[in-house]
Amino acid sequence: MSVTPLHSADKIKILVVDDQPVNIQIIHQMLNAEYQIFMATSGAQAITLCQNNPPDLILLDVVMPELDGLATCRLLKQQPELARIPVIFVTGMQSQEDETLCWEAGGADFVIKPVHAVTLKHRIKTQLKLKQLQDVLP
Repeated sequence: MSVTPLHSADKIKILVVDDQPVNIQIIHQMLNAEYQIFMATSGAQAITLCQNNPPDLILLDVVMPELDGLATCRLLKQQPELARIPVIFVTGMQSQEDETLCWEAGGADFVIKPVHAVTLKHRIKTQLKLKQLQDVLP
């Protein structure tokens, strides 16, 4: 697995998965100056995109029709070539039980909607640093 430099000429790739295009647009506006943003509107589409062009990080909504974010994350984590991609859940769900479900599904972090740009950017940077370190390890 290659190491993704945090300060390279190539932008770090982030996949934003949400069934509501307006939510994707909001996050895109927050992040597109610093990162290359890819979008998916379903869990199945996200898995296909990850298999064809793995991102460095995934921002994943929990509540989606058909294949929800929790099931999508579990499926990603079952695939060795995708399992190390950090997933930050971005959701309107706020209970401790909901948060626990996100951790148990394999999420690396949890951000509540409406998303605060500064918080999201800091959480992304933290997960990317951890991923960079993890990619160096065997």
